[in-house]
Amino acid sequence: MTAFAPDASLRRFVTDGLRDTVDSYLSGNLPLHRFSWELESRLAMLAELTGLPRYRTLATLRAAQHAVATIDVELRTSGRATLTAAESHTVATAITTLRTGLAELEPTDPGDPAGHARPRPAGRTPATMAAATTPQPEPEPRRPTGGHRPLVA
Repeated sequence: MTAFAPDASLRRFVTDGLRDTVDSYLSGNLPLHRFSWELESRLAMLAELTGLPRYRTLATLRAAQHAVATIDVELRTSGRATLTAAESHTVATAITTLRTGLAELEPTDPGDPAGHARPRPAGRTPATMAAATTPQPEPEPRRPTGGHRPLVA
């Protein structure tokens, strides 16, 4: 039996909470100002649990949260009730960034109680791994360039 890793289960709890927050916003159950606040507070907790090894991913998640917060402030200060098309696009892009970043933070700790039951990303499935390890055809020989590098568009 492996030792229980509390950091891994807490990380999973916070990342699942972030996913639920995104889903609640997308389903219309969470207003933008609450969505922004929940992202900020949950990312602060995730930063404490994850720390330096995942600094780049956390910075990406923070940038997405900052984009949502900026739009929230702009919406409230302007007095408008709805987002413009550009703001909707920015929020959608931030949500995509959040989901991608959260997928990168999947705990790989063997002490994670749900680690073996969690679906694996497509890049790690046996079918894709087998496809990546099959022999590739030989590249064609290079043509002489007369000492010049060919221009590539």
